[in-house]
Amino acid sequence: MKKQTALVLSLVLCVALGMVAASSHGLNGALVVKQADAAFRDGAYLAKIDVASGRKAHFASARWSTDQDRASFIAGYEEAYKRLSGKLAEPTPAEFAGYRDGVVDGARHRRAAQPFQLNKTENYRRAGGYAEADTSLANYRGAYSNGYQEGYYIPQESAELRMISPN
Repeated sequence: MKKQTALVLSLVLCVALGMVAASSHGLNGALVVKQADAAFRDGAYLAKIDVASGRKAHFASARWSTDQDRASFIAGYEEAYKRLSGKLAEPTPAEFAGYRDGVVDGARHRRAAQPFQLNKTENYRRAGGYAEADTSLANYRGAYSNGYQEGYYIPQESAELRMISPN
């Protein structure tokens, strides 16, 4: 009787340890896949350069030819930029509005299977109504570009907008 109890107990323990090992391997496996993805690493590298140079976030996803690679590039860039930049200044109202408008327009164009046409959208051309001499025009268009790329290449099923911020 004691041998059967010990056998059952050791079998349960082995199954539990196997489940723990499998679940932790799954998490590490996702990290390894990200690290092996060239577009993800490229995004992380460019974010590192931008943070070291003190530049604002700017996605250069056109360096990659497929939508999946562009989405991976953006994910790598965002992750590295958030991790490396520490505290960031709050976005200006023009940047926030531009990013929001860009995400909405990019997602709408993706859903409608329209081609990537960042600079042909009404919001980009209007630039939130800012005058050509206004510095907010460049801030709006830069943030709009980032938002449009994110909305176009990364499916966003929720209405929540993600800004690159320390949170």
